[in-house]
Amino acid sequence: MSFIKSKKFLAIFAFILIFIVIVVALYGQNFQSKVVVGGQTFTVKVAETRYLLEKGLWGQKPLSSDEGMFFVFQTPQRYGFWMKDMTFAIDIIWLDSNYKISHIEKNVKPETYPKVFYPETDSKYVLEVQAGQSEILNLKIGDFVQFITKDSKNS
Repeated sequence: MSFIKSKKFLAIFAFILIFIVIVVALYGQNFQSKVVVGGQTFTVKVAETRYLLEKGLWGQKPLSSDEGMFFVFQTPQRYGFWMKDMTFAIDIIWLDSNYKISHIEKNVKPETYPKVFYPETDSKYVLEVQAGQSEILNLKIGDFVQFITKDSKNS
């Protein structure tokens, strides 16, 4: 009888462990999408969960000229960004609820940490791209970014 109980316990334990692994894996996944700004299409990792919003590009390889990260917040606020644990420079582009550029910080380098960069107005989205891209594309406050819906998961 004790063998059957321990076998049942192990089965329940295994089920719970598998469930936890699945939840953790999904919680930490970025969705991949595309955004168009300044006539350039960027493939972006989309950060929507609290974990991904906090992690950002930490631990990632440097961005190529057509890659980025797109942050989606629940409500518009003045979200601050810093370069903690970053190894490469980026341009940080804040967008309002209508995907209109409201603030740009150019060529933000890792050595600026612990400085926090804030937009001047509330934003709902933030786009991070390779340093220099906002200059190359001549991006300005008031320009619009087109967000193309999620198309696949990327871990």
